[in-house]
Amino acid sequence: MLPAQVSDGGLSSGISFSRPYSIQPSASSIQHFMQRTWLSAVLPLFLLACTNAQKADLNFKNLTTPAGFHISEFGKVDAPRLPTFSPGGTLVVTDSPSGEVVALPDPNHTGKAERSVKVLAGLNEPHGIAFYQGKLYIAENDKVRRWDWDEANLRATNPKFVAELPGGGGHSTRTLVFNKDKLYVSAGSTCNVCIEKDPRRAAVMEFNVDGSGQKIFAKGLRNAVGMAVNPKTDTVWATVNGRDMLGDDLPPEIVVDLGQSGGDFGWPYCYGNQVPDRNFTKPGDDRCTKVIPPKVEMQAHSAPLGMAFYDGKMFPEEYRGNLFVAFHGSWNRSVPTGYKVVRIQLDGKGQPVGGAEDFIAGWLDPTSNGKKPKWMGRPVGIAVGPDGAMYVTDDGAGEVYRVTWGQ
Repeated sequence: MLPAQVSDGGLSSGISFSRPYSIQPSASSIQHFMQRTWLSAVLPLFLLACTNAQKADLNFKNLTTPAGFHISEFGKVDAPRLPTFSPGGTLVVTDSPSGEVVALPDPNHTGKAERSVKVLAGLNEPHGIAFYQGKLYIAENDKVRRWDWDEANLRATNPKFVAELPGGGGHSTRTLVFNKDKLYVSAGSTCNVCIEKDPRRAAVMEFNVDGSGQKIFAKGLRNAVGMAVNPKTDTVWATVNGRDMLGDDLPPEIVVDLGQSGGDFGWPYCYGNQVPDRNFTKPGDDRCTKVIPPKVEMQAHSAPLGMAFYDGKMFPEEYRGNLFVAFHGSWNRSVPTGYKVVRIQLDGKGQPVGGAEDFIAGWLDPTSNGKKPKWMGRPVGIAVGPDGAMYVTDDGAGEVYRVTWGQ
């Protein structure tokens, strides 16, 4: 039996469970188990091994999109996580299990990568990626570094240390984003649900661009894997993976707006829309009324990871400015959920109008013959290209997809 703290949103890219858990430990036993020190060291190695051990058998014909949209293979990477575009328009992705960063150039604009170029290797679980002022920034498990970028040769050279991050396991991925000349980096919790000793865990940190001036910008965020700047609000928004072991439909996954000055989003004392977690609060404790509520609530255990605000011109007007989120898919649920990309409509002020609706689905195998469905892919990251197409990474099938629109 796997440890209870394995999370939908952790680096569990290659894990496929054949049956749900049949044992429901008590809250106290779960917490005690999660605090065992060997787990944080062993779990990341286990997850990395699983990622490389299994690849999904993907059938593109099963993938569905709204009318007029088309999805095709752009390129292959062993276990692609988060994508971004270089200043010259080349798609660059992190591959956390292999410790690599890979470029997928399409110089002739054919809609398919010409080749795969290994940009960096030997990194410590690279995950977050961004270009800023012409430099390539990578968030590894324990640090942020930057490199000089050579677009002509697709090379990254002259690494420079930027900032130290809290290393170790539990939720081991680190995501970064730039906004208003500040660097923001998220680090998930060490556990399913607990009180962290290191305030940098289950939080988003703010730095100056050179790595100085570190402070906790937002806390109470169990695992904020996806981050992006909402161009309408000019603030950082994030996807947050809720805790496990509360049943199939609790707690909801959420999208939050970190706001102009950050703040407290509640975990582990609260979940969802200011709901007290009775493992950590007593009746009469009103702390959850004071935390920042989410902007969107979504199906529990969907494992929302990468996110992007669509700022291209290819998609129809009704899709422009919308938020898109990649659901990596569940493990802690009797009936699997997630394994898709959803769309959240936003109004002219960048605020959600309604909840999440399917945009790309079909990564759950429909030919299971009455058995628990198996996944054929696990969406992770989303980027909008200079051409207006959407690019989606899938670390379960080892694919990078290109999503276009045209009747």
